[in-house]
Amino acid sequence: MNDLSTESVLTGTAAAPGIAIGPALRYRQPAVAGHGFRLVQAESRYRETGTAHLEIQRLDEAIAATDAAMRETEARLQAEGKGAESHIFESHRALLHHPGLYDRAVTLISKAGWRAPDAIVEAGEHQASPLGDTDNPYLKAYAANIRDVVGQVRRFLVREQTLADLLTRPSIVVADDLGLSEWMDVPRERLLGLALAAGGTTAHSMIMARSLGIPTVIGLGTAALRTLRDGVMLALDGTTGQVVVAPSEETIAHLRVVAAELAEHQAAMYRQRDLPSITRDGQHVVLLANAGTVIEAQAAREWGAAGIGSLRTELLFLGQPKLPDEEEQLALYQAIAAELPGCPVTVRTLDVGGDKHLPSFPLPRESNPFLGWRGIRIGLSQPEQILLPQLRAMLRAGADADVRIVLPMVTTVSEVREVKALLQQAHGELVAAGVRCCAVPRLGVMVEIPSAALVADCLARECDFLSIGSNDLIQYTLACDRTNQRVANLYQPLEPAVLRLIANVIEAAHRYGQRVSLCGEMASDPTLTALLIGMGVDELSCTPMALPLVRAAVRATSAAKARELAQAVLQAACLDEVQVLIHTYGPTEVEVEGEGEG
Repeated sequence: MNDLSTESVLTGTAAAPGIAIGPALRYRQPAVAGHGFRLVQAESRYRETGTAHLEIQRLDEAIAATDAAMRETEARLQAEGKGAESHIFESHRALLHHPGLYDRAVTLISKAGWRAPDAIVEAGEHQASPLGDTDNPYLKAYAANIRDVVGQVRRFLVREQTLADLLTRPSIVVADDLGLSEWMDVPRERLLGLALAAGGTTAHSMIMARSLGIPTVIGLGTAALRTLRDGVMLALDGTTGQVVVAPSEETIAHLRVVAAELAEHQAAMYRQRDLPSITRDGQHVVLLANAGTVIEAQAAREWGAAGIGSLRTELLFLGQPKLPDEEEQLALYQAIAAELPGCPVTVRTLDVGGDKHLPSFPLPRESNPFLGWRGIRIGLSQPEQILLPQLRAMLRAGADADVRIVLPMVTTVSEVREVKALLQQAHGELVAAGVRCCAVPRLGVMVEIPSAALVADCLARECDFLSIGSNDLIQYTLACDRTNQRVANLYQPLEPAVLRLIANVIEAAHRYGQRVSLCGEMASDPTLTALLIGMGVDELSCTPMALPLVRAAVRATSAAKARELAQAVLQAACLDEVQVLIHTYGPTEVEVEGEGEG
């Protein structure tokens, strides 16, 4: 065992910002082993003969108790003014009542002789395991949510000691992983922070930790955390992803200063959220936010977004055991629009395929899924099942909000024309049925592949705006998978080929009077803001937390000099030349405003 009397540092992934200092509490979940569930020994799984009806009754009672607990938590969050966060428990209840989960558990009890706790665990793992084994963070999060719900039912069945029972003093909880239900009922003053061996930043548990301000580090590894004993002092930095074990007095003092500086920095950025995003010489750049949930839309509003530049509807689909119907989709679009009244909300039609798979809509196994059935290709091939219900929900949401529609993974102009015909069809159906809706809204195209970038002029004539999806455009232009370590070094947003395609899209759109937005990691990087302004981007769609720094970069930029930079960059032959030009420009022209400005 490591000597924990001297200071050491563990490094993981930052999941929720903030600094926590306090004793460790090791929490060992008896139902969980690593990422999955551990069933009890085979001989103790089985019930006594003739007791199936009693086990099923126990299961029904535990599900009812879990539902009641979720509703109670939901009501408490709403009473605390956290209505957006309470929506998480609606999706948890949908998972709880998934017929496939219940039916499999009952079958194991009645046909195979299993006890209720083990039956519900196995039924949950049957659904979660295939999803958790993928590389897609949203599918991993969905699997984690299934396991969390199942774990809550199991705790009602076996009456295990909970984290709330164990956490008797303010502590940093150390665990393999934690579902939302495991810590939501813990008094907030006792939960200083979370240090987890596994976990994912998109899981509901982590979304809630960020919302409630609970500093969290994930991905620390089971081996590293196994050496920690209860009560050892920890200093956790949820901004850098580091956990200091047995910190010295000097380290603690330093981190307290860092915590104060972080709080002041956040306050300064928050004070600047309403400043106009205008360059030094008066050019307005619209700053929008990406969102997929009501919580993210709420964060967008709090950080001064002028609207939603990309509403990722697949997050609603990924979080449901069945395809959400028109009414469910309408409710989400209305809830998100309500967070930003009067602001545009650009809704992206379902974008799955590649590394994003739906539990409710199995996709075929393909040898190269990133070049296969994905994005608008799926919607157009399944109009009645997927695209038309989406379009109708968007049209209905547009009756009370500025809703716009954008199409992902467009390859050809023909695809846009097909969607326009379906949009007219959806509008006609609603009008004929007397359903309240808007006129046909503005329709845009995501430019994510080189073919779309090269015919941007044709696309601009067919639609109302273009939106550059920089992440995929980089990947497809450079023919490199950024998750493949052998070629990840080739994934460079500043490669001349990428920049020239972006410039082509902007020039073509402006030629036909259409605006251009850009989303993806490039939009959220303040060091690239001046270049993008110089290239002529009209709107940037960022992650909500990136908005303050991008806003500061816009306000520090001279648009005239940024255009000079762009002209020089577009003549560069290689990445090194581009980086030199940006570095030469950056230190003098792209400075973040002083934090004291109000």
